Amino acid sequence: MVDPRVRPFRGPIAAFAAMLAIVAGTAAVLFARKMGVRPAQVEAFYLGSEAVFSRPRSLEGLLEVAVPHLLAVPLALFATLHLVAFAGVVRRRPFALLSGLTFGCALAGILSGFGIRFLWPGLAWAKIAAFVGLEATLVLWCALLVSALVPGPNGARRAEGQVPLPGRPG
Repeated sequence: MVDPRVRPFRGPIAAFAAMLAIVAGTAAVLFARKMGVRPAQVEAFYLGSEAVFSRPRSLEGLLEVAVPHLLAVPLALFATLHLVAFAGVVRRRPFALLSGLTFGCALAGILSGFGIRFLWPGLAWAKIAAFVGLEATLVLWCALLVSALVPGPNGARRAEGQVPLPGRPG
């Protein structure tokens, strides 16, 4: 069953999950349209290309993108993880592993543009992998949020060892 303390927040949690899904979807479209989905396309995006008359990305340009992402992405993830923890739908170890994977993919995605431009163009695959990993984990977090809003079969209770709700023993 839905935890009684979560019930009053079902609307805002559902809206947050929907908006997170929309952000993930639009990010995927923008990534594919702007950079492409092949390593060679991502390399050309950062290193410039004579074929499409583009210049290499400057340090200033990279920082203009990275700095806001270094604030916005962790804040969105922080809020998402706390909502999932509050709802208590994930056991401790998977929650910690998924959290680490999500934050790791986000950081790798932000930093890999610098790596492609200034270290080694072959890191384009890392940019794609980090983005796909972040998108996949965001979809999973959205699914976990939605699952917290749906009553379980036969009024099932939270499984033993899940992340405890505030004020409730684990």
